[in-house]
Amino acid sequence: MQSCASGNAVVIGGGYIGMECAASLVTNRINVTMVFPEVHCMARLFTPKIASYYEGYYNSKGVRFVKGTVLSSFEIDPIGKITAVNLRDGSQLPADMVVVGIGIRPNTSLFEGQLTLEKGGIKVNGRMQTSNTSVYAVGDVAAFPVKLFGETRRLEHVDSARKTAKHAVAAIMEPEKTDEFDYLPFFYSRFFTFSWQFYGDNAGEVVHFGDYSGSTIGAYWISKGHLVGSFLEGGTKEEYEALAKTTRLKPAIDDITDLERQGLGFALTVSKKPLTSPPADVSDSSSTLVLERPLFAWHATAGVIMAASIAAFAYWYGKKRRRW
Repeated sequence: MQSCASGNAVVIGGGYIGMECAASLVTNRINVTMVFPEVHCMARLFTPKIASYYEGYYNSKGVRFVKGTVLSSFEIDPIGKITAVNLRDGSQLPADMVVVGIGIRPNTSLFEGQLTLEKGGIKVNGRMQTSNTSVYAVGDVAAFPVKLFGETRRLEHVDSARKTAKHAVAAIMEPEKTDEFDYLPFFYSRFFTFSWQFYGDNAGEVVHFGDYSGSTIGAYWISKGHLVGSFLEGGTKEEYEALAKTTRLKPAIDDITDLERQGLGFALTVSKKPLTSPPADVSDSSSTLVLERPLFAWHATAGVIMAASIAAFAYWYGKKRRRW
């Protein structure tokens, strides 16, 4: 970046890497243009409204967006330095630096015919074991069961990479103490002064909340009458924790309008409610508990009295026999 100060950088890709790199480059006084084929940034996760919120800020910092096209080739000078990039739409962008952040596909060809493959990765069970139980897979390549949604998924983020690895180690070292992996899908990113977190699944109808001209915004995803996903920008630690807990609970949503009105308050309220369990039969259980305690005490007392009586009788009988 120091050698390109005041120069031009082209960032290929509008995902995590692209957004984070563009923020870092423009902060270091480099002219930045982002190029991606989607209609808005973070298209796999963000709604158009959420994307517009961030793109507006990036524009205000001088970042330019070129959407709906991809990189075609590079222009290189005689000494091998990149001078421009050519796009598929026929346009050309001057460039002193190019960052390509377009994601990857796991290379699973090595394991074809040896391990079961699924969702573009290696299928594992809740202990991160593959179809060959002596082989474990973790991170972006692992397609593991997500209990919350009852299906196998392959997640591409550092959080799932860390946690699948940690779980695999636990399953190897202490298999008898390790439960099935129970992961709440979690994604996050930080750039400029922004910090957002997403939990669950971005499927179904979206309910946006918050002030989209301010610093705190959010959204819920509702599928089949239940809250399955949540997003928050600019939250506190407690608010993010409330969002995570609420998403894991998958509460039923009857009124979308009311949910929008409550906004973040809905998650804060739901997360504070104690987990409900089937009501116990108070008459039976309480009477049993009340009776057991004195019953054990009487048993112990009776045992001591009986033991003392037998000892006294034995002493008396032994003394009597000596007289005989």
